[in-house]
Amino acid sequence: MASSTGAPDEAQDEYFRQGLTFSRQGLWKEAIAAYKESLRVNPENAQTYLNLGFVYYELGYDREAQEAFETASKLQARPCTR
Repeated sequence: MASSTGAPDEAQDEYFRQGLTFSRQGLWKEAIAAYKESLRVNPENAQTYLNLGFVYYELGYDREAQEAFETASKLQARPCTR
């Protein structure tokens, strides 16, 4: 199923769900791998980039977090603020 942006709904994306599960468990490296795989399948999903940014932030990867947040912002066509 596609969202109004034309991207497949993240609820249909198993990798996205895995990323959420790993994030909730504090398994940050596993979450990154799952979110990256989700983006391979679903490259226009702003929510995945946003979640990936939070995981990078948790790990102290500030540059990567900022890049992920900026990509999410561009896809959403509005700024992401913390």
